[in-house]
Formats: sequence, structure tokens, C-alpha cells
Amino acid sequence: MKKYLLIFLLSQFSLTLIGQINAPLSHSYYSYTEKDIHDIGISKHTSFKPFLFSSDDTTYYNSFKPISSRKSLIYDFLNADLLRVEDADYMFAVNPLFHFELAEDNDRRYVNTRGVEVKGRIGKKITFYSSFYENQLLLSDYLEDYVRTNENVVPGQGMAKYNLLYEEGIMDFYYASGYANYDINKFFDVQFGHGKHFIGDGYRSMLLSDNSFNYPYLKITTDVWKFKYVNLFSYFQDINFDIDAQDISKSKFSAIHYLSTNIGERLNIGIFESIMLAEDSLGNVFDINYMNPIIFYRPVEYSIGYSRQGNALLGLSLKYKLTSTSHLYGQLVLDEFRLSDFLDRNGSWLNKYGGQIGMKYFDAFGFENLSLQTEVNFARPFTYSHFNPIQNYAHYAQPLAHPLGASFLENVSIARYRKDRWTADLKLIHAKHGGEITGDTTNYGSDLFISYKEGKKDYGNEIAQGNTTNLQIVDFRLGYIVNPRTNMKLEIGITNRVSKDLNTTSKNQYLFFAFKTDLQNFYYDF
Repeated sequence: MKKYLLIFLLSQFSLTLIGQINAPLSHSYYSYTEKDIHDIGISKHTSFKPFLFSSDDTTYYNSFKPISSRKSLIYDFLNADLLRVEDADYMFAVNPLFHFELAEDNDRRYVNTRGVEVKGRIGKKITFYSSFYENQLLLSDYLEDYVRTNENVVPGQGMAKYNLLYEEGIMDFYYASGYANYDINKFFDVQFGHGKHFIGDGYRSMLLSDNSFNYPYLKITTDVWKFKYVNLFSYFQDINFDIDAQDISKSKFSAIHYLSTNIGERLNIGIFESIMLAEDSLGNVFDINYMNPIIFYRPVEYSIGYSRQGNALLGLSLKYKLTSTSHLYGQLVLDEFRLSDFLDRNGSWLNKYGGQIGMKYFDAFGFENLSLQTEVNFARPFTYSHFNPIQNYAHYAQPLAHPLGASFLENVSIARYRKDRWTADLKLIHAKHGGEITGDTTNYGSDLFISYKEGKKDYGNEIAQGNTTNLQIVDFRLGYIVNPRTNMKLEIGITNRVSKDLNTTSKNQYLFFAFKTDLQNFYYDF
């Protein structure tokens, strides 16, 4: 009975929306809700995230039995918004955001993040959200090396400064996100903000992920019958201080179309295309040609001047529900492709493509709230790169798709279990990826920030060529959800990472205890 009631409620979802808000863009958060929305009979489009939920939706929160307290402030801290004012015409809520973590590997580590979120509704159609974080981090050596060699960019969190008042290695930085959403009617929704997006049903995305830093965007969503069509217009930044003046970045404009179609009760197909357009010689970024919401980008690219041609990507996303508790999913991304070279298997650099194949299994083997997931991701050398490196598929010194960039083969397997408020997560990663060789002028195609015209081999290119690195990560976490409203949790865990390339072997065992509001993804697993 409960299952059929949920199906009915979700099937009527688009007819009863009152002020839509973004669900947290967090794999941890979605793992608690995605079982029901992937059920056969639920015609929800699951590949473009964050989801838009009604601000009055309580399906997830009501699945937790409240923690009782006689003090209203303590009760709200453990079960609801800390401060909430609501009326038929408006809603306003404030919550603390934080991440306090103590850790140990070969040295003492910690995370000290404090922040706040403000969210609300005005009338029945306008919602808004804003969050702000202030951070000090002391990260593991491999992450510290990454930050120092990538323009001081902390993965997914922007550019840090090393405060001389603190001890060596401590990073100090701020970041913020926010949006305003206007629900025009049951078919159209417009959102303007500063944040991230994710396309796909897997842990990784080969089309667009939340791997990089926040960016300004305009998103227009059209949801009609079995179709969901998203137009995403964004401004990204290229920061490469080795070739640019210090502390000066260059802007680039991106336009993305994504059409998701539900076919029957089991199959979903998504079609993706994007264009990346960098500054021209006069400093212009924006081009009105790419604002058309329904036109194909490739004909536009060939119809305008050479200096204004962008970096185009095409993609395909698939999901097939095997049962109500299991489904297959996959992605294909094409940067450039030549069929004759593919059939000859000659390793042409022109065949730049990547893909994903995966499976999820909910309530695995009859155990309620046990989910299993495994996926394989790959990208050939030079994928996502461009002859003008500013137009690569990247933002703020990080790839916009997979954190390994290009020239890699990876398997990710995840087991998640939840019992009441207790959670347990086990993640296994094995990857092989390429790298450039110091002193070798050959471009092996793993670095998106190098022009593909420089030093490449025309033929004989293989995945993970060059300075081949083997990566193994085992990550285990045990947590207790304190407040489901902000995914506030206590968590203890251990991460073991081994990376071995042609010259060196790096080992790291990271033991941690954390108290945090887990509302976003940060990818340190590379």
C-alpha cells in the first residue's frame, strides 16, 4: 500500500508543485531517496541534477523518526530547520552549515568549515537559496601537491591562500553559492544562480559533473509529457598563470542542451550537446548565435568565422530499469570521431571519445536499504581538449567531467547501507590513467590544458599512455544522521590510497572523525 501511495504522489508531482527548490547535490543525500524515484511506474527524469523538489515535499524527511527533546531549539537542530518562518504566501529558513574533521595519516590533518544557508519562498512560484562557507584545511600530501600545481585550486572549492599566520600547509578560503528560481507554470521553470550541475545516473559523469568549482548560470527547464529539456548557459573561467599575467583569468561561455525522454516504463534516453566559446582577440566571449534554445550547435559552429568556432561535444545517456530495484545506465561522449580510423584500430588521435557503463541494485539480496553500484568509466587521449587550450572542457583548473581528465580507465564500486539513522558506505576504486613524462616533449593526451596541436602522435595512441599510473582507493565510512533536513551527520572512516606511476609509489592511509552537514560532493578520490 505504501509503495502504491508513493507512486501516486510522485506521478502527480508536476501538478502540485508549490515553489521548487534544488535538492542537495550530494551522492550521500541522493542515496537515501533514489530507490523510490527509480521504481518502475515512476516517470521521473533522474539524470539531470540537482533535482527540483517542491519546497513542501517531506517524503524523505518523514522517513526518519524525530529525536525528541523538550527544548524547542534543540529539537529543531536535530530534526528540522534551525529557524523557520512560514505562511501561505512565504517561507524563510536559516540553517548552520559546517564540516569539522580531525584526521591522521602520516601527519595531523583537519577540516574547519563554518557556514550558513538561507532559503525561502515568495508566493507560490519564486524560491531562493544562498549559502556561504569559510574554510581552513590541512590536507593530505597528495592533495596538497595537487593544489600547489593547479593554481592553488582546492578540488571543487575554488582558489585557496596560504595564510602566513597559520602553520605551513594550511589553506584559507571562502566560497558561496545561490540561486533564484521562478516556476513559470507546470511546463516551464527558470533558474539563475551560481553553483554546479551533474548529468547522469552514476557516481561519475562523462558529460557534466560537479567536479569543478561553482560558476554563474542560467537554466531553463521544460517538462512536457515524457520529455524534459534543459538549456544551461554558463560562464566558466580559464586560469593558467604560467602563460597569463598573474591573478588574471580568461572567461569562456558555455551553452548546453540536454533532452531526456522516457520511453515506456523502463527506458530513458538523454541527448546532450555543448559548445565552449572562449575570448576572441578583442576580449569578446558571448556569441548570440549560441543562445538559440533549440538549434543544433554543429551547424552554427561551421557557419560562423573560424576565430569564433567553439569546442563542441555530443553525448548520449541511457538508463534501463531491469526491475523495480535494479537498473543499467551508461553514457557516451564524442569530441571528435573518424569511423575509418576506428575500424582500422590505428590509435588515431582524432578519435576522441569516452563512455560509462554501470548498474545499481537497491534492496540488494532482499536486505532493505542495502544498495550496490558498480560502473566503468573511460576516456581516450585528447578527449575534452582543444587546439586553443582556453576552450578545453574545464573550469577553474579542473575538468568539467571526470576528475582524471582524459586517457583513463576506471572502475568504481560502492555499497551503501542505512538502518534507521545509521549509515555505512564502502567505496572501491581501481583506475589506470596516463600522464605526461618530465623531459619528454611528446603530448600524450592526458592533460586537457595542453593544445592538442602540440607534440602529439598522429597514430598509436592508447588509453593511459605516457607516464602510466595505477590508482587504488578503498574508502569506508560509518555514520549517524543527526538531522536529515541538512544531512547533518557524525561520521568516522578510513581511506587507503595507493598510486604508482613509472617512477614513484605513493601510499596514504587516512583515518578521520567528522561532524558535518553533508550537502555537496568534493572529489578527493583521484
